[in-house]
Amino acid sequence: MSRNTAPTPDSETSGHLDIAAAELAEILAGQVAGLRGLTSGLEDALSASLCSCKPLTEEAFLTLQRIDYMRQALKDLEGILQRFGPSLDWAEGQGLTHAALQDSVDMGDSIKPILKASSIQAGDETSSHDAGDLDLW
Repeated sequence: MSRNTAPTPDSETSGHLDIAAAELAEILAGQVAGLRGLTSGLEDALSASLCSCKPLTEEAFLTLQRIDYMRQALKDLEGILQRFGPSLDWAEGQGLTHAALQDSVDMGDSIKPILKASSIQAGDETSSHDAGDLDLW
């Protein structure tokens, strides 16, 4: 089920993005890695701010455990995407549409790397492939 990544005449009207499923998984793995890095930074910052003179409340302790769980879960998701992503492919006649992608997120910035990669494959070499780069400011 290999997917032709060349633009088709109706890709312009249907809104299908010209991106392979494996490349989408690679971009998502990069974004998950960035989130994991942010989570690790948060965990480190909170741990460093703890004072031995004041014991943690039960709620604070549970919050630190939740952050640790989130960091581990993000690492696992990244590993799954990296291991199985390269073998992913779209089913015949299926693909990713701009509208479906836009409807699946709350923040438009979450899909910018996917849209950039799609425009690169469509021949727009002025874009750069920023898989996983997080721009917070």
